Amino acid sequence: MKTIVAGTASTLLLLAAAGCALVQPSSTACQGADPAVVCTADGPVRGAIDHGVLAVKGIPYAAPPTGARRWQPPAPPTPWSTVRDGTRFGAICPQLAGPQVAGDEDCLTVNVWTPRPATAGPLPVMVFFTGGGNHAFSGQGAGVFGGVQYNGDRLVPEGVVFVSFNYRLGALGFLAHAAPGPDRLAGNYGSLDQIAMLRWVQQNIAAFGGDPKRVFLFGTSAGGGNLCALMTAPSARGLFQGASLQSSVPTGCEIATLADVQAGAGARVAQALGCDGPGAAACLRAKPMADVVRAVPGTFGVFPRLYGPNVDGQVFPEQPIAAIRRGAHTAMPVIVGNSTQETMQFVGGLGPVPDGASYAAAVRKAFGAPADRILAQYPAANYPTPRDALVRVTTDGLFTCQSRRVARVLAGAQPQPVYRYLFDHRLDNDPDQRALGAVHTVEHPFFFAWQGQYRPTEADLAVQRLLVGHWTSLARDGNLPSWAPAGDAYLRISDRPLLTRDDDARCDFWDTVTLPWPHL
Repeated sequence: MKTIVAGTASTLLLLAAAGCALVQPSSTACQGADPAVVCTADGPVRGAIDHGVLAVKGIPYAAPPTGARRWQPPAPPTPWSTVRDGTRFGAICPQLAGPQVAGDEDCLTVNVWTPRPATAGPLPVMVFFTGGGNHAFSGQGAGVFGGVQYNGDRLVPEGVVFVSFNYRLGALGFLAHAAPGPDRLAGNYGSLDQIAMLRWVQQNIAAFGGDPKRVFLFGTSAGGGNLCALMTAPSARGLFQGASLQSSVPTGCEIATLADVQAGAGARVAQALGCDGPGAAACLRAKPMADVVRAVPGTFGVFPRLYGPNVDGQVFPEQPIAAIRRGAHTAMPVIVGNSTQETMQFVGGLGPVPDGASYAAAVRKAFGAPADRILAQYPAANYPTPRDALVRVTTDGLFTCQSRRVARVLAGAQPQPVYRYLFDHRLDNDPDQRALGAVHTVEHPFFFAWQGQYRPTEADLAVQRLLVGHWTSLARDGNLPSWAPAGDAYLRISDRPLLTRDDDARCDFWDTVTLPWPHL
């Protein structure tokens, strides 16, 4: 019989209800003597306390997805009885770091930051979903804006428990292949990891002082897009109670179909690895991890992502936006928004645009058939440069107006409040970032303690107080009285925030435009 260590009476009840065998641990670590030790359902783990915040890192929430478990749903971790070291992050999931492959397949770990001394009552829980196109980055940080470390040092003092985690990425997380036979690869393994992590939170977060009935998810880019899908996943129902979708719904909460990913990245990966014949699944599982990661690298930019969730009929039975429209999602308070110059870093992928002719060609490349109508709305002559025009048209069409569309659908499908924002603040103390403006993921540093050489201005700190205050308040209370829910109103976030209804992005026009499929 396996030993399962539980930290609180509520955890014991949850485990008993699930039919788990419960045995008292032989270790004395779970008797409360050491404030740095937390007893999870799988065993005790010791973190590190710094300035009143306990950080516990690298806790397994699932078994290593290696060998025969590659491209299988996550399995429970193996319990342990001695105190596990939780002072270091676990391995990141395999990904390309320049030309090199970094990470390890044994990467399904979670990290928790919580107050010490512990609070008298349970705290809301904020879980961060990293961006990275579902093929890069990790729960410990990303190489954006000088390298942002995702930690709870800024959020925990506001009265929350903060959680970050890793999930399978790229082909290892989202490969779908149409090979016949019972061992079909249907993708969505990274999504199943996310659901397994949320189940871990439900089972364990009380031991960290968190409230499993107040779990708020927030994520930018691919992270936020994953949240929109999870809101409609039957197996994720009840696992979280609020969400913030940040710079993440250029698709309008539509995801690829199983057929799309089978014929796209799935077929390309199998062909690149010589596994496009009979026995494809076994062939793919036998390949070295690095070969799988290198086979078809993921992409960033204004073109469709190669990796991510798909409508497989099981994890995601239908298009998320369709499920939301008919009220089949898990209704909850939601924040939806993006930055005012999202695509500044991405439009280079459409080619140089020194003049009006190249600008028109780039718009046709990005939008296809509706390009002439779009060019009539966004003539290059109306902007300082053709590149500025391209940033504006792609930001409006692929981000801002898709955010409005999703906010409207959500607001019409549920009684819980929906809030929309535009982030319009730049990092003035960094010349490179000041020139870029409010670009994709620029809001990341504001949720975390400032790191590296950047020194925030008073304006930066004012914006940080606004962001942290609103997000933690929604996690705690489920509403924001000072921020009107979305109809067409949105909060323009800067050091001088403004609640407005101005449609600078011409969203009424974009509501008439059919974007190319598959979407970004």
